[in-house]
Amino acid sequence: MNTNIHYILFVAVLFIALFYPVHPTLKRKKKVVGVITAVLTVFSGLRSWWMGDLIKYYTLYRGCNGPDWQSVLTEKWSNMGIRVFFRLMGAVGISYDVCIFIFAAFAAISLGILIYRYSTSPFISYLMYIGMGFYLFTFSGLKQTIAMGFLCFAMMSLLERKLMPFLLWTAVAGFFHAPALIFLLAYPFAHKKVDRLYLLFVAAMLGLVFLFRDRLVSVLSELYQDDADAFGEAKKLIGGRFLMMVLILVGGYYLRPVRRSDVTYAKVYNVMVLAAMFQTFSVYNNVFSRLTDYFYQFIVLFLPMALRPRGGLPSAQVQMESPGYYRHRDIYTAATIGITAYAAYYYWDYIASSYNILRDFWFFWQMNPYSLYGA
Repeated sequence: MNTNIHYILFVAVLFIALFYPVHPTLKRKKKVVGVITAVLTVFSGLRSWWMGDLIKYYTLYRGCNGPDWQSVLTEKWSNMGIRVFFRLMGAVGISYDVCIFIFAAFAAISLGILIYRYSTSPFISYLMYIGMGFYLFTFSGLKQTIAMGFLCFAMMSLLERKLMPFLLWTAVAGFFHAPALIFLLAYPFAHKKVDRLYLLFVAAMLGLVFLFRDRLVSVLSELYQDDADAFGEAKKLIGGRFLMMVLILVGGYYLRPVRRSDVTYAKVYNVMVLAAMFQTFSVYNNVFSRLTDYFYQFIVLFLPMALRPRGGLPSAQVQMESPGYYRHRDIYTAATIGITAYAAYYYWDYIASSYNILRDFWFFWQMNPYSLYGA
């Protein structure tokens, strides 16, 4: 299928999101987020599974519902969640196609709840979610997609300082994809006070990461188990995406300096700092970029908070924390335009580099993958 359909989706979602700032009320925000959630669910959930890793997952689905399903279910201690899910769905007669729709709906709904409750700008949030490639990744990375959805709920628990729900949601995410357990680091780190000692601490942590990252990679790769043999030496010192993330952190601090009273924003800022730290591992393998995304996905909150300090938020407490604009409003407008343009370019480049997978995107009524699979 022509990749133009992905550009059309990008423009359509952003057009819908623009209806919120016209008259920013919570009722309008709920409608905007609800419509976009439905669009993302339909577009992703009604796709054919004849593309990328979805074919591999279909083989797993068949194995979980075959005569030897017990051995398939218990062959590995990690990532059992999706195998248990496939078995439960198959046992009650739910097909693989419906499973894909359930995954798509869960990813869109969990994101939508997060954006509705905490984002000051649905436009910027969905711009980042689609423009940075998170949405396209859900087309094939099912385990990570489900884990990222559960981590959205974990993030909400973190922002509300609810430790037990945070641990529970993160554990469930790890049940589907073991590397998601790395998000446990977010809770203590997010609550650190941002001051001079914090900056020294971050600098020291980055230094230690660079110094010992070969050892850390060998430890972290064990979480992937079946992918562990794919890791070699670092291809380069740092990647361009790391520099982009650091620039975003510096720019965000300029637009909205982190203050002690600005509690929610400070927590999100700290999570983004963790994302930048873990991005240094991406020079070993692209898989580590996906490990980073467990933290980096919350750019859907960070950039709206930085670009629109005054925004419509459901929580009265978060509204009270929002201190207003720190710079001239024209600076925020220029930054928003620049980020929108860059996100559009990044998305275009991402689609071009992912063409081999996206060219196989079809809706389920356009292709019968079962005939190609031989099932």
